[in-house]
Amino acid sequence: MTDFTNPVARRTARLLAERYGSPLARNVTALLDGEGLLAQAANRINAAFPVWVRRRSIGVELDVTSLVSALVLSLAAEAAEDPEGIGQELADLYAASGPERDERVLRLLERLGGANMLLATADTRDLADRLHAAAGPHIPQQRPEVA
Repeated sequence: MTDFTNPVARRTARLLAERYGSPLARNVTALLDGEGLLAQAANRINAAFPVWVRRRSIGVELDVTSLVSALVLSLAAEAAEDPEGIGQELADLYAASGPERDERVLRLLERLGGANMLLATADTRDLADRLHAAAGPHIPQQRPEVA
């Protein structure tokens, strides 16, 4: 069972093999891992809206659930105050296209609190380090400039 690169998948395969035998454990683990259900633990980047960084087989996943949750809660608060108004605004946004839709989305996001995150310098370095570590060898190393 050592051919799984994900340590969570290796542990899952070992636990299942102890109980159900090796062939079934291998197949079930491969299925779960292939679906992304055996994801490694994410590293948290502290900020006003925390970000979690997790390595995936094709790159890096950034989880910004806390920011999106704050925006959805702001939208829900507006809907509670003026359900018809926000409903019409969302319908108009959906019907719009191209630059008009983009502009409407940006105005709504800004009114709800914005979709930008400000990270302190230390948090920025931490995020960069964790992204680089999570991406692993997929990011080519920069060569030093030759004087």
